[in-house]
Amino acid sequence: MDANAAGRRRRGRHPAAFPAARRAEPFEPDLVLHGETALADLGVDGRIIPAPGHTAGSVAVLTDDGALVAGDLIANSFMGLVRGRPASPPFHDDPLANLAGLRAMLALGPTRLHVGHGTPLDPARAARRATAEQRRLERRAAWGRLRNRPQDQAGGPARPV
Repeated sequence: MDANAAGRRRRGRHPAAFPAARRAEPFEPDLVLHGETALADLGVDGRIIPAPGHTAGSVAVLTDDGALVAGDLIANSFMGLVRGRPASPPFHDDPLANLAGLRAMLALGPTRLHVGHGTPLDPARAARRATAEQRRLERRAAWGRLRNRPQDQAGGPARPV
């Protein structure tokens, strides 16, 4: 699948895809990440941790005092309208990888989750939400709602879509 086709497919699943969001000017990044990256050299007491699943290249930041900037691994219900109640964002490139990433972040023992939509979340509530999401994905698999995407046919497991 070429990059344009992948972008069209991904945008088609995103409920808030706007034409202006589809255009981006090329740029050279100041920092290229290769796995977990300490931020001490940049004056931040923390580290960047890969967190794929929501979108390719997603990351989280864990500060030394336990705050986790989780981005879109998890959100507040109704995209931030119901504050403090964890929910899954409306789409993921890979729901299973997103769930695995969320669980991996929770295993690091954060004191608070700062999310992309809504107020900070309590890690214990987020863990309960992860368990509920696991059950939901298992039901989808049991109902046969699995579809092989091109990357799955290269030997990877089928993922719920």
